[in-house]
Amino acid sequence: MKKRILNFALAAAILLFTFGCSIKQEIYFNKDFSGKYKYTYDFSEYVSYMGEEEDSDSLMMKNEDFEEYLNTVVTELKKIEGINNVKYLNDADHGLVYFQYDFDNVNALNKGLVFSSYMDQEPMENPPYFEVKGKKLTFIRHATPVEEATEETTTEDTDYMNDMFAWEFTLEFEANVKKYDVQKDTAITVSGDKRKFVETGNVFDVAEKETKWVFKTK
Repeated sequence: MKKRILNFALAAAILLFTFGCSIKQEIYFNKDFSGKYKYTYDFSEYVSYMGEEEDSDSLMMKNEDFEEYLNTVVTELKKIEGINNVKYLNDADHGLVYFQYDFDNVNALNKGLVFSSYMDQEPMENPPYFEVKGKKLTFIRHATPVEEATEETTTEDTDYMNDMFAWEFTLEFEANVKKYDVQKDTAITVSGDKRKFVETGNVFDVAEKETKWVFKTK
């Protein structure tokens, strides 16, 4: 599935500059640090545009392209103690795919994050994770080393991929956030009530940064 998506991405590069793909990761924390998690691929704008073009089938993602990926992820998530209400939507034909679940605690969430990797059904070797000490929550996401360009994937291809796949990462809290420390080198928007933190950028640039955010709730 990953190879299929890569081929799709490179072939559709120019169009996706205007009609791109958004990858969203949303985590909502209750006061006791249980909560909800959602991971979304949204390329509906692209699908809508391509639907009006002739001979566009080869540049379109299909439900079947995500089927194995979703089945693997959902099956593994249901095995994790503390993860419940696992749901997913496979509507790639219309440009929307997601999976979501409830988690009882941060430990369960961390185990779930192992399967929350970009376009891959294999567990992540070094997934992001959270630590909790009292009312202090720390988020850690280690940088992913940049792969050298090969004959099949050139530096120019990588630049296309960077521009095509927008990233949106949201942390939202039920409790009031008393104090927070987020890196100044990341594009983060903080809501007026200081409960919602949204990181934006693109998938690959974000992955190359070492991240450590700290939140203290009341």
